[in-house]
Amino acid sequence: MFRVFVILFVFLYSFCAQAQSLTYLAISSQAEPFQIIAQPNKGIVTDILAQAVQNLDITFTEQAYPFMRYVRMMHTDHYPLWISYGSPAWQGDSEISIQSRHLSKVKLFDVTHVLVIKADRDFNFYSIEALFGKTVITLNGFSYPGLDEYVATGEIDTLAVRSHESALRAIDNSRGIAFIAMKTRALYTISEAGLDREKFKLIDFSSIIPPYPIHLSYSSTVTEKTKLSIDKAIAELKGSGKVDQIIKFYQGI
Repeated sequence: MFRVFVILFVFLYSFCAQAQSLTYLAISSQAEPFQIIAQPNKGIVTDILAQAVQNLDITFTEQAYPFMRYVRMMHTDHYPLWISYGSPAWQGDSEISIQSRHLSKVKLFDVTHVLVIKADRDFNFYSIEALFGKTVITLNGFSYPGLDEYVATGEIDTLAVRSHESALRAIDNSRGIAFIAMKTRALYTISEAGLDREKFKLIDFSSIIPPYPIHLSYSSTVTEKTKLSIDKAIAELKGSGKVDQIIKFYQGI
């Protein structure tokens, strides 16, 4: 009997030792549709992660914060084993770059930027000069690589608004020639806001803001074994087409 107890104890200890519990850090607003708080549908990144770990000995608990506090939580030891998302395009020396210092080897998907214009507008985008003398709708607090220098010189005017929905309504009301947005985020907002998609046209803006990949990001203390397990699961999800299905769902396609 004692021997059986010892074997059971060793088995349970080994099981617990292998288990990995992570804190999933989320941004409480402005990260939609990658992360969506307090909704039945939790967002593209969240859904991919949930499906990836469902057959692994890995669990996660979500904690959501405003963006700058979200970044600060990554710098503290409050959640030593955290997971979130990031991109190699965001790496650098700033405090914010911690979101992208330890990325998964397998990317989740690529993001592309578009110009959202009114469908009946007579506008052709051939180069950045096509926007000179025009008003472009932007979001408060966002930077726009490839555009900011022309805004600074006054060659492009901007109208800054507080949300993606406000930006789309500004386009619909002809307050600007175009809104610069991530394609997935623009499609998600059109669908969620109940706007008529036929009223908008999306023009590829990759020549100015090149596409970049989104990966999972980790704290430095998450084990390589855990990361490799999740990488393998994500690769399988992508191969099965489930990641594409998740993205299309949030695009309203």
